[in-house]
Amino acid sequence: MPYADENDPKFFHTSEFKKYAETKGLIEYLKDFATPNKKEVIGKVLAERTNHLTVLLEEIYKPQNAAAVVRTCDCFGIQQMHVIDEEDKFQLSTSVAKGSAKWIDINKYKSLEESVSHLKKAGYKIVATSPHTDMTLDDLPVDESLALMFGNEFEGLTDEAMEAADYKIKIPMHGFAESFNISVSAALVLNHLSTKMRKDPTINWALTDEEKKVIEMAWIYKSIKHVDSVIKTFEQENQK
Repeated sequence: MPYADENDPKFFHTSEFKKYAETKGLIEYLKDFATPNKKEVIGKVLAERTNHLTVLLEEIYKPQNAAAVVRTCDCFGIQQMHVIDEEDKFQLSTSVAKGSAKWIDINKYKSLEESVSHLKKAGYKIVATSPHTDMTLDDLPVDESLALMFGNEFEGLTDEAMEAADYKIKIPMHGFAESFNISVSAALVLNHLSTKMRKDPTINWALTDEEKKVIEMAWIYKSIKHVDSVIKTFEQENQK
């Protein structure tokens, strides 16, 4: 099975494209090399992207599950994803991800403490899923920025992760199994909260203009064949 990791050029990291986004005239120049259909799709998807909701994975080991969550985030318009990967085992199954890592930001951390600290400083409330709580998805407020935390395939979330959570919610189940597969849990939670968020006109969930500018640059860049040669030509023309 083919895998992708953070060194794979298909991964998207916003910081790598800021220098391009800040180069006067470069985005407009590159757009001339993208197809009209691609530019139209990029515009539509960008308008639906959000950082109001994000996902935090704690030590996910199976590449298929990791890839499924990445793909789910892309489908629901989630731009940022966060991964705790103390042992550098995080990989994606490219056959499951279907190129979705190309479009969303995947941020890695070496510890739970580091990831939670970063997210809380950014204004997120941490949400953990657990069968041992009375709070449901319907009870969860979406007017706050939420980081949805999911544990690994074997033990689920650690005790430390549960203690760090601001909210603990349960997903209703009516069978013998005590939990859903992680990718299913992520899909159920994101579907519910994303829909609820987008229906509330009082929530400003869209990306800022500055965020859109950098992400558009990245997506245009990734949509053009031989893009480095195109940029080199742009730089040469602007040196004259």
